[in-house]
Amino acid sequence: MKLKKFFLFFIFGLALIGFLIGGSISEALLIFLMYFIISFIKKKSAVNTSQVTQTSTNSLIKCPGCGEMLNSTDKFCPKCKTPIEGNVINEVKKNVVTIDNYDSIYKLDEKAMLEEFINRALIKANIDKNTNLIPIKIRNKKFILHSIFSILLFIYISLIFFHFPAYVYVIGAVILIIIFILSINYNFMAYIRKEVLSRPEENINNIVMNIKTTLVQNSSLAVALTTIFLAIILPFTFFMKPKIFYEKVSDGYAVRFYAYGVTNFKTVTIPETHNGKKVVSLRGNAFSNMKFLEKVYLPDTITEIRGQAFKNDINLIDVKLPKNLKYLGGGAFYNCKSLKNITIPENVNEIGGEVFYNATNLTEIIIPDSVTVLGGDAFKNATSLYTVKLSNNLSAIRGGTFENCYSLKNITIPDSVTEIGGGAFYNATSLSKIIIPDSVTEIGGEAFYNAKSLKTVKLPKNLSEIRGNTFENCSSLEYIDIPDTVVRIGGHAFYGCYSLSNVYISENSLLNEIGSSAFRMCPSLNSIKIPYGTFVNERAFKESPTSISYYN
Repeated sequence: MKLKKFFLFFIFGLALIGFLIGGSISEALLIFLMYFIISFIKKKSAVNTSQVTQTSTNSLIKCPGCGEMLNSTDKFCPKCKTPIEGNVINEVKKNVVTIDNYDSIYKLDEKAMLEEFINRALIKANIDKNTNLIPIKIRNKKFILHSIFSILLFIYISLIFFHFPAYVYVIGAVILIIIFILSINYNFMAYIRKEVLSRPEENINNIVMNIKTTLVQNSSLAVALTTIFLAIILPFTFFMKPKIFYEKVSDGYAVRFYAYGVTNFKTVTIPETHNGKKVVSLRGNAFSNMKFLEKVYLPDTITEIRGQAFKNDINLIDVKLPKNLKYLGGGAFYNCKSLKNITIPENVNEIGGEVFYNATNLTEIIIPDSVTVLGGDAFKNATSLYTVKLSNNLSAIRGGTFENCYSLKNITIPDSVTEIGGGAFYNATSLSKIIIPDSVTEIGGEAFYNAKSLKTVKLPKNLSEIRGNTFENCSSLEYIDIPDTVVRIGGHAFYGCYSLSNVYISENSLLNEIGSSAFRMCPSLNSIKIPYGTFVNERAFKESPTSISYYN
């Protein structure tokens, strides 16, 4: 019957395609082959669905005549022809299995299920999970963890006496916390869970019984308390008094590091000798980050103090430098905010950069004539510094040397100086007068930037260029005499000099360029006379009422 219907549809399709849309026989064959396959799949699916539905919805009954098992939809018994409708029917009910028929443990999530299986196995093995007995493997690993924790704790407490930077202690504290958490979390139940998960094919009861044979008395807590106690007591015992660590050098010993003592956090005294030889040097960072240090006593045998030796000693007040000192390293007293006065000995020939950087309470400094080199940023942010005497043999004032020295009012630059670095007096807002000797041939950009109180400036006669931003925002400057040797005035050189009313440039001047915004925002500068042929940037006098005239 199905085959007959298929051929009928096939012939009909051929005719439809051939006469209505002009299709070919091959196209018809392909279309109906696909149609047949789809129809067959749908039919098969429908039959299966019907069977499933019937199987799941029909219930079985007994024929009252012969006892034959029938479907509830049958009206006659196919065996004895007994009518079913209207007779008393004994329905045979099927038993349906649901999740409630299984153990309630299977309703739990995976983690809780594992925990319950382990608890049942422990009960079956007659093991109390809170027992003081633990597997020997756990005990040994706890011993190792406690030993590591105690060693690290000993090191951490010892580091306190070694005054390292704050981040070292933060990192150390994090490591200690991690080790501590690992040691307390590694317990009996955690061990069993790990064993079960590592052997999923093995019966949990067997695993628990095997573990039971390895149980020993738990003595890890007593060991932990003992080792922790020792880790705390030993550093305090060893560092009861300050410790000096030395390093051997060619002509004696150098202090490599100084450790606090429990009995002394505020003072440092270095002896003249060690092992029968002179102590001649302080190494870099030897006393850095000692927040409680107030006084330092150094022997005259010391000839050099290396960089950052007393860096960040914020409470350091009094230091007597050795009379034989020759070298004072960069950043030696960096951020020593409480240091007010210090005498630099006559034998010092070099002072490194940033030596008194951020020494905010330093009020005066005398640099002896023995000093020939003064590093950049030497007194940067020394905001209370108001008296400075420079060495008569100083070759240069480096960049940023007196930057942000708000209290500095006057300073004499010796004839030995040939260079003033960029930003040397940057933001020296109280500086009122500066006389630059003729020995100076170079002044860096921003050298006097924002020196708002600066009224009088004498430039050296051998200066070749006034660089960009050199006197920018010097709002009190009234007069400036440009030396004849200057060939260029850089951009923003006198920008914002509101009081500047007179700029003298002689007819013999070699000036050939005035840069962008060089005299911008100079409202008091009404006129200026410059050599003929000098290039003037179109923005040089922007927002200034200046009229320009030229020498013939």
